[in-house]
Amino acid sequence: MAHIGVKEAVKAAKEALLELYEDDPPTAMALEEIEKTDENGRELWAVTLGFHRDKAVALQSTSNHIGVLFTPTVSQVENRVYKTLFIDAVTGSFVKMDIRQVH
Repeated sequence: MAHIGVKEAVKAAKEALLELYEDDPPTAMALEEIEKTDENGRELWAVTLGFHRDKAVALQSTSNHIGVLFTPTVSQVENRVYKTLFIDAVTGSFVKMDIRQVH
């Protein structure tokens, strides 16, 4: 059975992301990570894309007052998010999307 390559997987992931976020299109989209993985015997490309969102970021308040000095304000926070999109390695179809936490 033929498999799609890396470039086709990235293209499929970008197209899926743009379709899913058509009401709030991501900007400055970039490929961050890619790997071939297996889930329940199904080969998948795990494609992580980073992008900017226009929506405001809500910050968690800190319990101590010194933390306020080191906590950036909303305007200082970069609205960059990361999503991992899983693309079927055989068909090239979108399977699912996960939030990619970056620490």
